[in-house]
Formats: sequence, C-alpha cells, structure tokens
Amino acid sequence: MDFELFCDVESLDLARSGSIWGNVWIDVAGCPFPESNWNDMPVAFLAELLDAFAFVRHAEGGRRRVRFFDGPFWIDLVGQGGGAVSVSLNAHGAGKQATVSARDMARSLGAVRMDLVRVCLEHGWGEQMDVRRLQAQ
Repeated sequence: MDFELFCDVESLDLARSGSIWGNVWIDVAGCPFPESNWNDMPVAFLAELLDAFAFVRHAEGGRRRVRFFDGPFWIDLVGQGGGAVSVSLNAHGAGKQATVSARDMARSLGAVRMDLVRVCLEHGWGEQMDVRRLQAQ
C-alpha cells in the first residue's frame, strides 16, 4: 500500500485542555511523515484529514491542505480522478509526492478512525468534540 496512516492508540492521553494527544504519522511510499511515532493530536488530525479526503476523492483537481497541529508539517491532497489522489508531504517547502489509490487511502483512514473512536469511548472521552466528529464521519 502506498498510503498508510498510523496511530499508536496505546499512547493516547487527554490533556488538561481537553485535547487528545498521541502518536500519529503517515507513511507514503515508504516515507514516514513527519516521522515515525510523531506526537500530535491524532483525533483532531484524522477528523481534518477525513474531511479533506472526502472532498478530493470525488473532485478531480480539487485540493485540500491538512496541517499537523504540532510543528510546521502538512500534507496536500489533490484529486486525480480515476480513483487516485496525489499526496504531497511538506515541511519548510520541501517534501515527497506520490499518487496513491483512493481505495487504499480510504481503507487506512477508516481502520484508524474505528480504532480511535473505540479507544476514546473506552476511556470515556466520547463527548470530546473531535471524537464526536469522527463518530459522525
């Protein structure tokens, strides 16, 4: 698979601010981004990523940018039509780009979404806004 989202659900922790932190990163064509076990806000990040993916998946030429919440890192998604999405990994203007299968991307995002929602509910965080967003997607 050319695209995979990873989230270490064992690393999840609820901060005093109400934000859920944990390790989350993307692998595109063998390149982990921003790096393996990147600590960020995985629930909020995935909610934004799912919204962006839903738009570009069916909009050839449609573009969306999704930023990680910690650090100057983002990914750009561009719908390519024909079941493909261009994914660019960016940091300070340089990065890697690959065209990936929208089906593979959807499968990876969906699997992580299910795991995150399950673990957040088990921890009693179901009323947290980003968890509710994931449940609705």
